[in-house]
Amino acid sequence: MTSGRKNIRLCLMFLSLVLAVVVSILGFYSKVITRKVTLFHDLQNKNLAADSSNCPLIAFHRENKVLTNYSGQGTKYIVYDCSKARKGYCGGWSDRMAGIMTTFIISILTKRHFLINFDTPCLLQDYVTPAHFDWQYNSSILLNRTSSFQYLPDNSLRNKANDMRGDDLNSYFKDDVAFLRMNRDYINYFRNRSNIGNEIPWLTRYHQVDIYKHVFNFLFKPSPVTIRELNNQYKTKRKRKKIACAHVRVGLNPNMPRDRKRPELHLQLDILWNFFGTLNKDEYDLFIASDTDSVKASAKERFPERMINTAGNITHIDQPGIHDPREGFLKQLLDYYIMVDCDILIISSSGFGMLTAFVRNQDYGLYCWGVKGLLPCSRYTVNDIFPGGKFTPK
Repeated sequence: MTSGRKNIRLCLMFLSLVLAVVVSILGFYSKVITRKVTLFHDLQNKNLAADSSNCPLIAFHRENKVLTNYSGQGTKYIVYDCSKARKGYCGGWSDRMAGIMTTFIISILTKRHFLINFDTPCLLQDYVTPAHFDWQYNSSILLNRTSSFQYLPDNSLRNKANDMRGDDLNSYFKDDVAFLRMNRDYINYFRNRSNIGNEIPWLTRYHQVDIYKHVFNFLFKPSPVTIRELNNQYKTKRKRKKIACAHVRVGLNPNMPRDRKRPELHLQLDILWNFFGTLNKDEYDLFIASDTDSVKASAKERFPERMINTAGNITHIDQPGIHDPREGFLKQLLDYYIMVDCDILIISSSGFGMLTAFVRNQDYGLYCWGVKGLLPCSRYTVNDIFPGGKFTPK
């Protein structure tokens, strides 16, 4: 009987030990899963904090009351406009970011409050929200104020150069609320102003690509919707420590029936596949952003276990074609944030890829892919390798 009781006690102790181990394991994996789900949010906060401590825009913002949230009747406004209320080409994501950058600089030079009116194809703040400055437009500002709209696509602003050459740009922007729609970078044009070192000190101290990184993180952070989808479609799919990404812009194809034909990179895809093949398969996940389904299908076929994809139909946000442009907007924004996070990034001659190179989280592991093949490059040489684009210094 004593021996039987002893055995029962031993069995109970063993079961207790097993239970404790199981609970410990479950707790560990629970923490891992929770960590995966919150990882992108943590990473974004870390990047924002880093930019906040170094970004000269923060101090400049505090020093200039015109950039605060003051909304008294005497306030005047410069508004970047990509809305359904007005006609004109907005362009893709990089066109819009270049237009926002130029409009933001004009707002500081004119000492006006900067806002963004962006609802095409969807409301911008549904997917990115204000980070350090509330740029959200509300039509109530039009009450008892005069307004004007200027559509300045491509290089149109250069034709206005003589009108805007004076020290006071408000002599050009006469109305209380000036709506602007443009899609080109004019950082270097404004650097030639005689007093620019006092007007916008950071514009003279920082390289163009660093300005884009600072301003993007100053204005924007991903919304809860975007963070949720990044976690669901990206972070929880990661299986390896690092990730290598490529952006392949083909141009005119069934997904982009209204786009212009681009350099035929799809005929050189073996260059990309061979490069991916050299990477340690136990160390690197892979990701392809492209404007055509055929490239993504080929990538998935060659690297089925390592390739991460975002859901939805490929759609140019300004050339929707047959697909839902709202779905396309979220997909391209997810692609953008994933590429910004990549350890290795390969870009082609496209503003979308170039912009991700400007603002990505590291300065190493960047390759430029063009007619000369796959070349190591840096954020600071992208414009030299791909000249003539929307970010080429004017």
